[in-house]
Amino acid sequence: MPGKHGSGLSQAGFTRGDLSHAERVHLMETFGADGSIAEVLGVVGDGKEATVYACRAGPDTGVERAIAKVYRAQKFRSFANASAYTDGQVIGDARAARAIRGKTRQGRLMAHHLWVEREWQTLCRVFDAGAAVPEPYTHSRDAILMEYLGTDDGVAPLLRHARLSSVEAHRALDALLATVEVFLACDRVHGDLSAYNVLWDGERACVIDFPQAIDARTSPHAYDLLRRDVGNVCAWFARRGIDRDPSRFSHDLWQDYQRGQL
Repeated sequence: MPGKHGSGLSQAGFTRGDLSHAERVHLMETFGADGSIAEVLGVVGDGKEATVYACRAGPDTGVERAIAKVYRAQKFRSFANASAYTDGQVIGDARAARAIRGKTRQGRLMAHHLWVEREWQTLCRVFDAGAAVPEPYTHSRDAILMEYLGTDDGVAPLLRHARLSSVEAHRALDALLATVEVFLACDRVHGDLSAYNVLWDGERACVIDFPQAIDARTSPHAYDLLRRDVGNVCAWFARRGIDRDPSRFSHDLWQDYQRGQL
């Protein structure tokens, strides 16, 4: 279901109390119009940056359900430590770059759309390379439609809420470190990886939420963020009796990346 839609959701003059209704309307006007979804079923995740909705997929999509991630309008969200993720980011349009740096009204709107576009591009790139991430379906300037992970009873739980056997935990850690490697082979570092943005569907650990993913070729923070990602993951599993050396893994992976061996 590839595609891209326009939208004015991020410019809407509504209060937070109106936000959910506006987001549902946006989803039906964009993804419903082309048959990607047939119904917005309800909220399954609600954070500072975005609201996540479960949707009934359109009859011709080949899937029963989909997930729609709708970014909050600029006035309702804030990205912590944004400079660490935007340093080195290449913005082709000089006027847009100046507006974003100057934090003008237009610049904030451009930054909003840039974050959505960056997550979409990263999702497509790493999925195609074999990373354990949701399959991307389509997107608008304010939302991304992607694979639903879970059952009819609900979405897959976050890793931090999942109960894993020892065998499953070892498999999940191996899969997550492999996905970190795939990201880096695609010149990307997740930048905020932890048990809070990994889903466990009973079979696999699936990484989500990466609008803050940085370009490892240009960001001066790439190695530090890689080390933090790996450290967060290994620390969570260490508390469950699985010991890995995050410093060694990060160092060796970065060296392989710099030598062009990934």
